Amino acid sequence: MRASFARLTIVRLRYPKRVDRGTEVTDYTAVPDELDIKRCWYEPTSSVEDTDARSAVLTGYTVDAPSGADIVASDHVRIAGVEHEVDGQPLDIPSPTGVLDSVRLTTKRWEG
Repeated sequence: MRASFARLTIVRLRYPKRVDRGTEVTDYTAVPDELDIKRCWYEPTSSVEDTDARSAVLTGYTVDAPSGADIVASDHVRIAGVEHEVDGQPLDIPSPTGVLDSVRLTTKRWEG
């Protein structure tokens, strides 16, 4: 049972793989497989601005998804209509009672 405030939906985007010169790589030009993941909660992380001769901003979210959510480090997620990369391996977060188990992930998005 998820907390009552976990009412947000994210979309997991899993891009297909292709072989490039003998190495398997993610094909970001292809259409990704989409999966709605409901009963999530997300909060913005801090942002970083790079001002060395350009205007670039890094933003992201910390997301708590239901236990067993099908998300891996190579996926992207759509949050509030905006695509973000998953930053690192999503982690299983157990709760002492088992009632509030979740999967926690961090996202990032560079702009500029």
